[in-house]
Amino acid sequence: MWVSMQLMVMMILPLIALGQQYGTCTGTNGRKGECISINQCRSNGGASDPANLCPGDNTIQCCTYPTCTNSNGVAGQCQPTSTCAGNSDPANLCPGGNNIQCCTSGSTPTGPGTSTPINTMLTGLADILRGAGLNVVEVAGWRTRGHGVMSSVRGIVVHHTAGAATGDFPSLAVVRDGTSGLAGPLSQLGLGRSGTWFIIAAGRSYHAGSTLDDSVYGNNNAIGIEAEGVGLPATDNGHAYWPEVQYQSYIKGVKALQRAYGVPTSRVLGHKEAAVPKGRKIDPNFSMAEFRANLG
Repeated sequence: MWVSMQLMVMMILPLIALGQQYGTCTGTNGRKGECISINQCRSNGGASDPANLCPGDNTIQCCTYPTCTNSNGVAGQCQPTSTCAGNSDPANLCPGGNNIQCCTSGSTPTGPGTSTPINTMLTGLADILRGAGLNVVEVAGWRTRGHGVMSSVRGIVVHHTAGAATGDFPSLAVVRDGTSGLAGPLSQLGLGRSGTWFIIAAGRSYHAGSTLDDSVYGNNNAIGIEAEGVGLPATDNGHAYWPEVQYQSYIKGVKALQRAYGVPTSRVLGHKEAAVPKGRKIDPNFSMAEFRANLG
């Protein structure tokens, strides 16, 4: 048995040394990571960056990890402890080995709460949705796009685009750039028929118009999501006119936003519910009662 244990140690040590040999890196997404094999990164729950950022052959790539919230409720980034300039939380909050920990730079929560003004751009949107395991496309310039900063995140308003009947997210240009009568962006987020999320803007977006409570559902205080759909027939029953993959992604993404920004399910409304006067809007054409029930 002692011989067997020696053999196992001899096999494991080179693998550990290999990880140490290739060191740490910074991905093209700006996150700190480690240079490890693609297979090991996948197994660890990370994402490999193929941009030739690491020594070794093409199988060694920069592996970065998702965002996190530490034991004190502070938002942070999962990264190697050796690259953390702040505080690493050893409470097993991140995927990967023990060297990957939740790195934060402060001691108070950084995400906006249900009534806490933030007066800033929502530059964490892409990481929030990726952290939920969703496919994300970052539209060029999104981090600085908006009609000024967001005052807070107190509500979430869900929409449909009433756009073209084909394509994944054919309404992107309109949502990003607006129309002749209304300047874009028209929402922070878009959702394609495939379930892919499009990060369009980090600032205030003209999606809501007049609402029953602008301090919660108005453009200054609510995230807007435009999901691709023709919007017909108008209905409040079920979600039969939506691809299941898109509908489930809608639920998963909204849940992630709720967690990140402290938005209760009672403050997730359809545009048809939030808009005033009542009847001004019909979107989205699915049951909001069912949608909220799925949010839990």
